[in-house]
Amino acid sequence: MTIHFNIHSVSTTNAPTSTPTQPFATPVKKEPEPNQVKDTKEKQVSDESVSIAAFTGDAPSSSPYSALLNPEGFDFENMSINEFKGIVDAIRTLESDMARSSGYTGSLRDTFWDDVMGVKGSLDGVNFEEKGFKPDEKINIIDFFVDHVEGAAQMEKENYRSFHGVLGNAQKKQQTVAKITSESFLQEYQEKVINFLKSQETKLVDTQA
Repeated sequence: MTIHFNIHSVSTTNAPTSTPTQPFATPVKKEPEPNQVKDTKEKQVSDESVSIAAFTGDAPSSSPYSALLNPEGFDFENMSINEFKGIVDAIRTLESDMARSSGYTGSLRDTFWDDVMGVKGSLDGVNFEEKGFKPDEKINIIDFFVDHVEGAAQMEKENYRSFHGVLGNAQKKQQTVAKITSESFLQEYQEKVINFLKSQETKLVDTQA
């Protein structure tokens, strides 16, 4: 960016005309390109582990919900897309299994399961070549969805008619992710997993009796 200074010299009848001294231009800090900011934010992982909701109970050797029962906890500031997809899939499966086990046979649309499916859709559709990182590379998951909202806002701003609704959809997914990544939610769902697995064992025993 070039800065133009308009300098007006003032002369008098008796005073000699002198050439004014040009002031030094203040260095202007060059703003990074939008893509550079985006890539930096997504990859800005934390140097220190901030794991939450470490599971301390007795976990089954294997289940569709194992990703929720991590004894090392969850560090969403240092997590790969693949790891996060595993957590999302476990929540999605648990929601569906609990509903079906209770005898519910209707649609799960407009439920929390549907919200989680929206997040899963975003993860499944990531263009890793465009993003500049790999699915197993550690990134900041929270910032990943913040960037998603910012990108949607820019799309609506540039072409509202074509992209109307994109921002609201992105914000809804961000809210779901904020819920999923909270410690209280994870602890609640860990308890749900254990209780559900126990209930299934009881049903199996009753069936075999």
